[in-house]
Amino acid sequence: MIQRKQTVFLLLACILALVCFFMRLQWIDALQVVSAALSAYTIFLYRRRVVQARFCLAGLFVIFAWYIGIAVLEGVAGVVESLPMVNAILIFMARKGILDDEKLVRSADRIR
Repeated sequence: MIQRKQTVFLLLACILALVCFFMRLQWIDALQVVSAALSAYTIFLYRRRVVQARFCLAGLFVIFAWYIGIAVLEGVAGVVESLPMVNAILIFMARKGILDDEKLVRSADRIR
């Protein structure tokens, strides 16, 4: 759903991952495309919040795998290499919002 703040975070993460991909274009940057695809797909899982949170976690692992690959290949982080960290922060904030929504729904079910 577009009204949820985590949807905005995931959309921004998807766009940022694609921007990072087009700024570098190396073989390791295929992980940025995977991260963008995971973020885009996660947006449409709004009815299944637990699965959505797991996909966010998978996206975080992909970003950290990208960082490990960059550290092994180049060893130096520049401006372009710092943008995926913003991507990871956005995905983390989206995951936190998703888990907060799940907690709210469970507490509302408990009241009934």
